[in-house]
Amino acid sequence: MYLTKEGFQRALRTFIQAALAYIAVNLTLVDFSSEDEAVKSALTGLAVSALAAGLSAVMNLKVKETDDSE
Repeated sequence: MYLTKEGFQRALRTFIQAALAYIAVNLTLVDFSSEDEAVKSALTGLAVSALAAGLSAVMNLKVKETDDSE
């Protein structure tokens, strides 16, 4: 199995979409007066985005063609 350029681009696009969606939704809920919670929330969002991108990359893996002719 290998990751193609198109698969990588899809994974990157998925990461960006998930990160932006998480930021957009969480921006109104984050309490910026407590630094620790804001950092924790931001890191959680990046982790969620990275997980979504990883799943996208796995779904876009191509199977190497093998020559099964005998």
